[in-house]
Amino acid sequence: MDSELTHDVLVTKLNQLIPQTDELARITAIFKALGDPTRARILYALGVSSLSVGELATGLQLTQSNISHQLSVLRQLKLVVGTRNGRNVHYQLADKHIISIFQQVAAHAEEAEQ
Repeated sequence: MDSELTHDVLVTKLNQLIPQTDELARITAIFKALGDPTRARILYALGVSSLSVGELATGLQLTQSNISHQLSVLRQLKLVVGTRNGRNVHYQLADKHIISIFQQVAAHAEEAEQ
């Protein structure tokens, strides 16, 4: 009987700690977006400076069309925001958590190599 109670308590605790399905879907969508090398490069670049589509395309040696498509995905996930500056829109990270995620994963990858 005691082990059943412990099991029930554990199941209840897990249900409280694991996010609900809709929140989990948002979290995994962000990880999918971060898992794309082109989007990762864009996010790293925006971690350095606010940049326009043209500046990103030149700096990353990609087409403006490709950059625009990837930024659209990142905007939908609220990972980047754009601010109009004359004729151009300059993009920046929505917050610094994004770079922190990359730094933590890089630290983990480095530890795993050793």
